[in-house]
Amino acid sequence: MAVGKGVGNGIGAGAGKRRIWEFQSSTTCRVLGLSFDEKELKKIFKELKLSHDNLYPTAFKMHQHLAQVCGTQNQHAKRIEKILDRQFAAYKNKPGIAEPQKICDFIECNNGAEAGGDTFKDVPISALIWFAARNVTDKTNGNGNSKEIETRVYTALHLREHQALRFYDDLSRKLPGGKAENVMKELRTALETNDRLQRNYKRLEQKREELISEREALREDKIGIIHELEEQRRLNGRLRREIDEAGGESMLEQVNSMKKEQAFLREERKRLNRENAALVKISSSNFNVVNAREGMKMTMAMAEEGGKFAASACGSRDNVDGGSPDELPPLKDIRVAYVGGVESLESCYKETAESFGCPFCYHCGHCEGGKKAMEGIVDKNDVVFCPIDINSHNACLLVKRVCKMRDKPCYFLRSSGVSALKRGLVNFAADANGERA
Repeated sequence: MAVGKGVGNGIGAGAGKRRIWEFQSSTTCRVLGLSFDEKELKKIFKELKLSHDNLYPTAFKMHQHLAQVCGTQNQHAKRIEKILDRQFAAYKNKPGIAEPQKICDFIECNNGAEAGGDTFKDVPISALIWFAARNVTDKTNGNGNSKEIETRVYTALHLREHQALRFYDDLSRKLPGGKAENVMKELRTALETNDRLQRNYKRLEQKREELISEREALREDKIGIIHELEEQRRLNGRLRREIDEAGGESMLEQVNSMKKEQAFLREERKRLNRENAALVKISSSNFNVVNAREGMKMTMAMAEEGGKFAASACGSRDNVDGGSPDELPPLKDIRVAYVGGVESLESCYKETAESFGCPFCYHCGHCEGGKKAMEGIVDKNDVVFCPIDINSHNACLLVKRVCKMRDKPCYFLRSSGVSALKRGLVNFAADANGERA
């Protein structure tokens, strides 16, 4: 159809664009065939009310009828033209899209395509044909005439159509289902899957780098821990050598024993202070009843006992009732053994026993020597005193057993204090006197 037909009638002349019914029939056929599939053809037929009794012909019949409708100027052709304009609106502002010569160069892949290749790369071939045929004019303006442009498009696409048919035939024969139409759908799915895999790969690479960093940090921490363990082993070895040089485990037992002795001395001092306060109170209340001279002696004795604990415990030579040393029961030449108690009070224990006229023998209560050592102690002495508050359980049992075997008296004292030893000696003297009587 001649261009002048539309221009002469004033159709599209103001816009400077050719109308669809001015295109060559081959151009119109290609634009419609590449733009609408069977589903879209049915939609257009329903919109234009071209079907009869809701019955649609085959896709070829619909395509053929739509091409015939667009061959003449009518309302249906105008509607189809608006549909195509709306469909290709996204590409109308592309650089060079209004120059048919550039579009033809791109389609023909000539030298001119190199300049606009990147620009038209994402434009569908149907849109390129549409803009090339629609923007060409027959005026001498460098764009060429409509017949030349449409002929170039037809020539370039004709060979591509054969190439596309060969490719379609090859796909149809090689695909399992024989449906080449599904290739694009599968390709899109594959591309989406590939993009998703690429994203996952990047995340995994990032995670891998993080794990490598964590592994290096853990390795450094492990090396530091190994160095610390080696240093700790070295310190433990040095401490073990120092302990061995200082006496080994016996030294630790002595330290523990000294701690117990210190705690006992503190408690004993508190007890003696309480007893001293009570005795002072009693002596004050009974001062008018007892003899003034005896009361003064008792007060002085209590004052001396309430002084420093070690001096009071070691220097007291009175009996339990507060009498003078001359009034103590005679136990001359009775050998006394003391097993256990506070080792630092050994001199006090000895002085107390000697105040009764008894030779004294002390044993700390440790059972390293075994039964023979304890038997030697019992054999050499006449009576054994054994406190139960500071002493080993094995020592008490061993003393009891050996004394029973040797038929030697054995007194178990509730306290390791000097006063408890005094009371034990008094009780032993009373028992001895009762036996002699």
